[in-house]
Amino acid sequence: MIEVVCGVLIQKEKCFIARRNYGSSKGWYEFPGGKVEAGESKEAALKREWQEELDIEIENIQYLASSKDQQDYPFHLTCFTCTSKQTPTHSHAHDQWIWTTPDHIYDYPFFESDKALVQALKEVWADVSKDE
Repeated sequence: MIEVVCGVLIQKEKCFIARRNYGSSKGWYEFPGGKVEAGESKEAALKREWQEELDIEIENIQYLASSKDQQDYPFHLTCFTCTSKQTPTHSHAHDQWIWTTPDHIYDYPFFESDKALVQALKEVWADVSKDE
């Protein structure tokens, strides 16, 4: 089982989703993140991935939910909410990004396997968005 993390960046009562520009996920929107490296905590992996992919530092990392996927290969996905004093302006792994709310994530091609994460986000949305 491959350990993967993703983060829901919340700013101004919206969350950040981005469209993958390569690989089997090309064209699909996601919460950015990536694989956890050996000896790395999930939180450290999430910080590293956001720095590598979006050139921003994230903070206030809070566990949101987990899911498993068997689409291309088996992985365990852990999702966190996070904040940042910075706003993404470019991405090395995405060709488009959107600021949206949980109710409108599925207006974009977003993985059905992430439904549990989106549902968990909806359940805590009022608390997370007001605390940013």
